[in-house]
Amino acid sequence: MLKVLCIAALLLNSVMANAEDEEAFQSWVSALRQEALALHIAPQAVDFTLNNVTYLPKLIDLDRKQPEFVTSFSAYVNRRINQRVVIKGKQMLQDYQGVLYVVEELYQVPKEVLVAFWGLETNFGGYMGDIPLASALATLSYEGRRAEFFKRELLNLMRVVEREHHYDSVVTGSWAGATGHMQFMPSTLLKYGVDADADGKIDIWNSYPDIFSSAANYLSQAGWQAGKPISMMVALPQGFDYSLAQLQLYKPVSEWVKLGVIGVPDNAMSLPQAAIILPQGFDGPAYMIFPNFDVIMQWNRSVNYALSVSLLSQQLRQDMYTLAMPPEPPALSYQQMWALQEALNAQGFDSGTPDGFPGGKTQAAIRRYQATQKLPQDGYPGVEIFNRLTAPPP
Repeated sequence: MLKVLCIAALLLNSVMANAEDEEAFQSWVSALRQEALALHIAPQAVDFTLNNVTYLPKLIDLDRKQPEFVTSFSAYVNRRINQRVVIKGKQMLQDYQGVLYVVEELYQVPKEVLVAFWGLETNFGGYMGDIPLASALATLSYEGRRAEFFKRELLNLMRVVEREHHYDSVVTGSWAGATGHMQFMPSTLLKYGVDADADGKIDIWNSYPDIFSSAANYLSQAGWQAGKPISMMVALPQGFDYSLAQLQLYKPVSEWVKLGVIGVPDNAMSLPQAAIILPQGFDGPAYMIFPNFDVIMQWNRSVNYALSVSLLSQQLRQDMYTLAMPPEPPALSYQQMWALQEALNAQGFDSGTPDGFPGGKTQAAIRRYQATQKLPQDGYPGVEIFNRLTAPPP
């Protein structure tokens, strides 16, 4: 009996806490409503967006949750690209060849690249998210890690509703506020959305001319170079200086070839800018990347994502599926990556404030450490480096 009473008390406390959270949240929504009106957003758009928003506490948990492991390049690609995905992508190219042809001609972004984005973002529209976008953005504005960012996006969602007259249905999307076939944030839709079918509104949920044109417009305005590659796999010679393999270290392709880089086709020899990256360290695959790779990284700052777009688009052009990833290396946990960053800092190799994510500053710190140990300076945060840095002193 006592156990039942305890459970009942816990449930009652939970219900009361949720009610208090919702009441405080709705008070915040009321204040935001006044702010939106002061910004001269149409009252109808403000009301349509905010009238039915609810507090979604599970999103706060998702926003604060850290991954268990830092995903390796091979693992990332293997989870997103396989023969089934490529077959479906080729079918989409066939099904929408007419609109894709027009979009490619207008924006000079290859249709295979657009379909690769589509496949990676929403499985070709198979899952675009089912969370009411206004509630998601309002919750994350109210109590998220990046409250100001999400508040701006919520205000932009109101502007989308106002400008595009989206009063017929509630916009849904991902828990993080992205929506549509290509998972645009509201600000992205406002800036880059295209009404390609000329029906008076930008519809990135149902209109394929609008969907593909909006994505192509984004890439075009981000600096897409027509007719130029994104990336290609190359081989590095023995004794190569791995410290040169960095995202922003650009050289003419001809200079890389003089340094011994192998596998560059003749039609790429005259390209003025290329960099080498090693997404899985010096003993993994090497890729030569070009300015279009940087354009993709404006869409998503993940190197693994940008390489996946490139690899999938290449597979969509080929008759046969040929993608073969190297074995997945042991993965560092989020906690191990944090400990690695702490160890780098403690030994005088500044990796910034530990956060569990191996960004550019962490990679630069690893390179400096590797130089002192006469190790290949690839900057890769793998298990070997972790063991070296965190081993107890002899």
